[in-house]
Amino acid sequence: MKRFLKFLIISIVIVVLAFGVFKFSNQYKMSILKNNISWSVACKNCKDSVAFDKDGNNNTYIAYDNYIKAIKDDGREEILLQNKELKIENVIFYKNKLYFISKDNLYKFDLENRNLKSILGNIPSEGKYLDRNLIIKDSKLLLSIGSVTNSGIASYENDYSLDKIPYDKSSIDITLNGFNYGEKKTGAFMPYGNSSEEGQRVRAENLANACVVEINLDDNRALLYASGIRNIKGWDLDSEGKLIGIVGGMENNSDRPINRDFDYLYKIDKGKWYGWPDFSGGDPINSPRFKGEKLVSTLIANPPNKIVSAPIHQYSDVGVIKYLAIDKEGRILDKNTKVYFDSKENVIAAINTDSIIADLLKLKDQSKVSGIRYSEGDIYILDSGIGCIYKLQSNNLNAKFNLPRSIWIFIGVFLFILTCLVTMKVYLKNKKL
Repeated sequence: MKRFLKFLIISIVIVVLAFGVFKFSNQYKMSILKNNISWSVACKNCKDSVAFDKDGNNNTYIAYDNYIKAIKDDGREEILLQNKELKIENVIFYKNKLYFISKDNLYKFDLENRNLKSILGNIPSEGKYLDRNLIIKDSKLLLSIGSVTNSGIASYENDYSLDKIPYDKSSIDITLNGFNYGEKKTGAFMPYGNSSEEGQRVRAENLANACVVEINLDDNRALLYASGIRNIKGWDLDSEGKLIGIVGGMENNSDRPINRDFDYLYKIDKGKWYGWPDFSGGDPINSPRFKGEKLVSTLIANPPNKIVSAPIHQYSDVGVIKYLAIDKEGRILDKNTKVYFDSKENVIAAINTDSIIADLLKLKDQSKVSGIRYSEGDIYILDSGIGCIYKLQSNNLNAKFNLPRSIWIFIGVFLFILTCLVTMKVYLKNKKL
């Protein structure tokens, strides 16, 4: 009877442990959609975070609305800065400093002396389509500033009083065609309700919408890098240092609706104008492709150029593709394959240099992707809904056998209990003899 009770207790312990491990592991479970691809959990305790980055020493910096914490290589966590007045959108590590956007400011946080300083102010910070991102290129910090509006015309927004509805600021000097839209007859790059006239000039502003700004980190001077880009949803550098970005297309809504537009993958070059709001995907907005009830008229009378660059790739939907990391070394996928998030299908997907798309991972319903980063040959995915950072891995024949830590713990406990049972059985058998 005693032997039976012992066996029953041990069995219950094993079942409880197995259930606990299954529940713990299932919390982060994703379905693998491509052969030779696997994943592991690199960091936990990231729920409700908004952005992240990594340094070259495997330290992770995770941003929340009003604070940033570090998760060290050994797993220790540390709050680096906290301020209730902040509203952090993005964060990037460079030369022992963190740069991040909050409201209308770009901040620099020195990790050595813990000094926080605003290095750029009056950045456009309002608008439905306003995406803002940071990246380092050629030792300069690039800041992308999205458009306020869908297609250049301010529309009524319930969140704002009529006199405070945000509108787009132009990054280049332009002359308007004088077309006005909506009940209030609003003109392009005008406050809501203000009409434009043919030949009316709009002056460029230092920090405007639908553009990329280059910041010299030695003197914090900001210059226009590229313009006419509606919104950059994610970007990264490839192995040759080319800047590749996901650009969101215009949608079939607002007072100047655009039909049949898509999201795009673009190479973004310094000094170029990419056409927004009168071009999309390299095509003029008055082409039959975008026609609704009638052809869409152009807003700008003097575009910098009559032909604009075509995208690297045109997706099949609009407003769904975001975040980007490029496998520069080809350790996980083919070299220079772009990894991104498809919010419509709720998958992590990739597109190679031949424009062949493959779904990699199917996320859980509770997942909320808030960033994808390339770091030291690996690709990391921040899931702020589940509360972890996934590490994307190759599962080729040369890869080492890799299981989640929780599974290894269970295997260890199971083998220990099994050894104890065998030892007990041998002991009792010998005792009888």
